[in-house]
Amino acid sequence: MPPGAVLPRAVLLRMAVLAGIWAGLTGLLIAAGELVVHSAAITHFDDHVTRVVVSARTAPLNSAMKAVTWLGSWVALLVTALIIAGLVISRRLQVLALIVAVFAWAGGSGGVTLAKHVVGRERPPRAIWLVQAHGWSFPSGHTATASLVFPVLALTVATLTRHRAVAILGWVVAGLAIAAVAFSRVELGVHWTTDVVASIVLVAVWLTAIAISLGGRLRPPEPAGEVSLRPRRWPRRAARAGSSFEGRCPAAQTIRPDGQAS
Repeated sequence: MPPGAVLPRAVLLRMAVLAGIWAGLTGLLIAAGELVVHSAAITHFDDHVTRVVVSARTAPLNSAMKAVTWLGSWVALLVTALIIAGLVISRRLQVLALIVAVFAWAGGSGGVTLAKHVVGRERPPRAIWLVQAHGWSFPSGHTATASLVFPVLALTVATLTRHRAVAILGWVVAGLAIAAVAFSRVELGVHWTTDVVASIVLVAVWLTAIAISLGGRLRPPEPAGEVSLRPRRWPRRAARAGSSFEGRCPAAQTIRPDGQAS
């Protein structure tokens, strides 16, 4: 069977396995949400953290968090999709990379949406909201989006760059962006701390499962048709063997124009 026919089948099989992993992760997320809602200790923890954060608000911080929270919105998702699509069109990334990115987004978004409706956790009091919010509180949709978008961008940078420092910087920026978005949701008063933590854990495990299953197939192929301009160096042992062979075998000696063997 040609290699091109084996690859799609292998990818589909691994995606089917990932679908099972997604179902398990979503079930665990829902179970964690039920535990959070019915645990007095966790509820007290969330209340305490929210009071501390809200009491430390300042006008500049509020303005900054209103801007930062957009990094977890549909705008960040759209920009990331355009970047990945552009790299695929320019053949810097494989088409499979775009498919896997959509698959990752569908899994993360689907898990968050399902958990929200099943758990049905109320948001913090509306009196402390600094921005508008819709739907249930657990888990945080903005934090989940940031936890998906920025690792995907960091992985893209790490895949395309040849400089390790650039790749490391990309992952550091991704981590800081996720933390900033998570904090912004609590500071703006629209989510509890456990909401954002649950989103980060869910997406982190989901992306790790995808990376383990499909990561090796997302690397750009080596450019074909390149010919090295460096002269080939033969091993010394092989060169010596060739010389001794010529000495023992007259037929292997070359004949010069003057008729003498060389």
